[in-house]
Amino acid sequence: MHESKHDTILNQTSALGTDRLTEALAKQLAAAVDTLLADVIRRRRLFHQRPELSGSEKETAAIIAQLCRDAGLDVREGIGGYGVLACLHIDSNKSWIAFRADMDALPIHDSKQQAYSSTIDGVSHSCGHDAHSAILLGTMQLLSGFKHALNCNVAFIFQPAEETCQGAAAMLKDDLFKDFQPEKIYALHVYPYLPAGSIGLRAGPMCAAADMFEVEIHGRGGHAARPHECIDVILVASHVIQALHHIVSRRINPLHQAVLTIGQIHGGHAGNVIPDQIKFSGTFRSLHPEVHEEIRACMDHIIRQTAETWGATSKFLLKQATPVLNNDAELLTQASHVLNTLTPEIKCIDIQEASMGGEDFAEFLHHIPGCLFRLGTGSSPETRYPLHHPCFDIDESSMRSGIATFAALALSNK
Repeated sequence: MHESKHDTILNQTSALGTDRLTEALAKQLAAAVDTLLADVIRRRRLFHQRPELSGSEKETAAIIAQLCRDAGLDVREGIGGYGVLACLHIDSNKSWIAFRADMDALPIHDSKQQAYSSTIDGVSHSCGHDAHSAILLGTMQLLSGFKHALNCNVAFIFQPAEETCQGAAAMLKDDLFKDFQPEKIYALHVYPYLPAGSIGLRAGPMCAAADMFEVEIHGRGGHAARPHECIDVILVASHVIQALHHIVSRRINPLHQAVLTIGQIHGGHAGNVIPDQIKFSGTFRSLHPEVHEEIRACMDHIIRQTAETWGATSKFLLKQATPVLNNDAELLTQASHVLNTLTPEIKCIDIQEASMGGEDFAEFLHHIPGCLFRLGTGSSPETRYPLHHPCFDIDESSMRSGIATFAALALSNK
């Protein structure tokens, strides 16, 4: 059997010594990432041009599955929807490490002017999941070439429906890990607020628990000139919305982070007609389970009582989305050491505050210790738009650090 250049370096431990071996592996890792980057960018742009909404990631999943098969991995499809699991087997007696990327896009029009802008009207990758998938594919390709340098089996998880906070739970419910159980799991998320190519680290709470909600107010419609004959649902909804916004400022301990936002409202037919129903929806997030429960209870009481006061009826639908995402402190410390050793060119930044954004990677962390990293993608005004902005874009060179981070964690796993 032919010995690869990767094997050659790994078999020189006794001759080179640990420090020199680590330096040699770090150089090889950096060179391999540089070689792959053009393909990774091309794939990211392909996904960016053809975004698919949560639960509809059929084409994206098919492309990913085929690329993984072409690299010689064992692939399972259709897990929890369009989820894909690709496995790089090293030794059945060795442990497993897992990496996860999400695939879905958002119902947001792509307003930037780029050759790779979305070709699907009203749908775009405004949260960077296209980059996440491309990065994980790049990691898969790199580790397939470094297979004999690995001391563990590697699972690559491509998850659907993160934006609706349903995909992770659905994959787990669909026996994602029926054949093995990873000892640790990692993910990353692009972050325009950090310099491009940097990696943000934080132990403990990284992302908030996030719930979605929908409210319907039903009244009695009629002519705008005769409001006394009506039960004005727009008036009722305005009182409900005002009261809901006061929950965080007047019912929650100001030292406990929480936020409530109403992002959508629908109702009415014309300016001179009082409608008979109105709907609105939103989200609330917190970092404390007891605070979350208090917000839920307050919302239910406010909606029901306010509607009844004005003679209306109400429906309150609460969608419990995702729990608080907590990074494992021990694994984060280990990851920091690995990155400083094998990827010294990457700047690691300690993140001081948790994000109020939700992330259903937290579902995996309920079963497996792991960490979510922030990948800095901001380098110019065009790449510093916030997540979910119509003009969101990334500095594509930053994906190099994402691949190197995942690969270094796998190659250093014992």
